[in-house]
Amino acid sequence: MASSFMGLYVQREALVAAQKSLDIVGNNISNMNTTGYSRQRVDVCSVANTGYNLMYNTSVSLAGQGVDTVGVAQYRDALIDDKVRNYTTLYNEYSVKDTVMSDVETALDNIESDEYGFAATLAEFKAALQSYSSDEADRDEIANVVFSTAESVVQQIQYMNSRLDDISAQVLTDTQLSIDSVNSILASMAETNKQLSNSYVQMGYIEMSALNYQVDNDYGSLELKDTMNTLIDQLSAYGNVEVTEESNGSYTISFAGQIVVYNDQYAQMAMTEENPDPLNMEFIITDAGTYDANNNRYTGLMTSEGWQRDQEKYGMTVDELVRYDAGSVNITSTNKLESGSLRALLDVYNGDGSYAEMNGGDNTFQGIEYYRDMLNAFTETFVNAFNSIYADYEATDEDGNTTVLQLFDCGDDFRTMAANVSVTETWRDNPSLLAQPEQFVNGVEDEGDELNNDYIHKCLAVFENSSLSYQGSSLKMSLEKYVAHISDTLGTQISSNSSILETTDIMLDSVLDARDEVMGVSLDEEGVNMINYQKWYNAIARMVTTLDEALDKVINGMGLVGLS
Repeated sequence: MASSFMGLYVQREALVAAQKSLDIVGNNISNMNTTGYSRQRVDVCSVANTGYNLMYNTSVSLAGQGVDTVGVAQYRDALIDDKVRNYTTLYNEYSVKDTVMSDVETALDNIESDEYGFAATLAEFKAALQSYSSDEADRDEIANVVFSTAESVVQQIQYMNSRLDDISAQVLTDTQLSIDSVNSILASMAETNKQLSNSYVQMGYIEMSALNYQVDNDYGSLELKDTMNTLIDQLSAYGNVEVTEESNGSYTISFAGQIVVYNDQYAQMAMTEENPDPLNMEFIITDAGTYDANNNRYTGLMTSEGWQRDQEKYGMTVDELVRYDAGSVNITSTNKLESGSLRALLDVYNGDGSYAEMNGGDNTFQGIEYYRDMLNAFTETFVNAFNSIYADYEATDEDGNTTVLQLFDCGDDFRTMAANVSVTETWRDNPSLLAQPEQFVNGVEDEGDELNNDYIHKCLAVFENSSLSYQGSSLKMSLEKYVAHISDTLGTQISSNSSILETTDIMLDSVLDARDEVMGVSLDEEGVNMINYQKWYNAIARMVTTLDEALDKVINGMGLVGLS
């Protein structure tokens, strides 16, 4: 037979459950705008102990013993979380590519525009040559105009190249900031793991297993779990992330195919060089090493104290320590760092498109260096086409050294031709050489040096030549067509990136909405829950009153018959 007071015990536990449910509703509403907060709930179950659980047991099941508050849990869906992180990785990759390549388009300043930009400058040079071939009024003045427009073409090429330099420098700075952010996130994850494990110990949710300690309860510090999930979301912006929840309540994190966080130990990453040249940026990260079962750690990972100790011991920064470690793993390849903003930064900085193999690179994304090399190819063809017209004119100095007449110079290094292109001092000193190349041979103008429009026409023919070849391309086209080709290629690429970014953004918004439906706080839903739990509380209170009246009758109102 149950105790007379068992009903009160049952209702006491029900009051506790109802009160805790109301508390959690209030907590949810209070945190509805807290970043990373997951909606919480009270888990309850029915109590129905059988006789064998008691010291003095009977064969009768003691059912109906009320409700038990099991714990406070949070609403999350691991599958949706994984989708959010995958789309976050893709979104950040194409967002970076879209931003940087749009900067490249700005740097080239609408290169094919006939009203302004490089195409207009090239057209001015052509128009000046046409005037030079037809105007007999003042040939010396027109020669100076031709030289000035040619110098404008050269300056425009140098300017576009320097703008690309600026973008590369900014990408390098952004990359270092991203690496610093990744390193900070990894350190925070390890610290959060440590706090999580300690919280389970403090709550008494840890039990000893054969080799280690493990959690024997699904409930723990929910706020710390939210913190860890927020950190994982942040890390997924930089690259592909995998997550495993361990038996001791901590999280093991893999980044770019490498274990980077285990318990309170973590890895760090760096660039292989502090200031890598374009085409040569690479990333390395601490190798986790082997698992040490006796100490429950990976031999290559360190705690925050370990990283601090080594920085002081060797007098190095974290980046220098990672570079100093011969065992650090290179994660530059796409089979390791598959996507994310770090992948995008690598691609836009190293990507040399069809020029990659020629220049000794291996990143075929059409990044900053691809368009620089298209500019280099244009410069090389432009310079060679005009210089070849005067290749037969040689001057010999007093020492017997022979020099060929050249209008332009860009050096012999293909990678720096746009940076080094210039109008030669020979032409600068005598602008009329364009139509009087004999002066270069004679050293001075004489009566036999006549204005020769044939050379001007040859210069104009360069613009009409549709069979000009360009390094790194099998296409043959005129100078103007190649300028348009650069613009069209860049425009097509930006359009493609923007389309992928837009699609990815839509998918990311979709899965974020799906996650919000699971873990987000709905004021309407919490309001309904509040009403339900309040009704539950009121009903229990009435039940307690009824039981109190019944017990009062038993105690104070029974057994009084016949007493004087």
